[in-house]
Amino acid sequence: MTNLFDTQLQPAPQQTPASPLIGLKVRLDRPVDREHPCCRNICVIAAGEAPYVGTLLCADCGQHRGWLSRSTAQWIEHIATHFGAPTTPIVVRKTHTYE
Repeated sequence: MTNLFDTQLQPAPQQTPASPLIGLKVRLDRPVDREHPCCRNICVIAAGEAPYVGTLLCADCGQHRGWLSRSTAQWIEHIATHFGAPTTPIVVRKTHTYE
């Protein structure tokens, strides 16, 4: 008979600290956002999946609008650190395409 309670304890998965960007609002003004707008084109930064730092979700309907690259996240963090937390959404105009 197998003892179901005789298991080895597994270490808890390592959690990465939450980004200070999570919850910040950004206004999307990329060419695709002008051609195919979503609500007011204002997004909330949510946790992303590798290799992205975050995901951009429409603040009004929750639709996925894009991914937040590491370089854009670093830029937003730099602006927030230098000038303080933004009171209005930061405008994101450029997309990065890698070929």
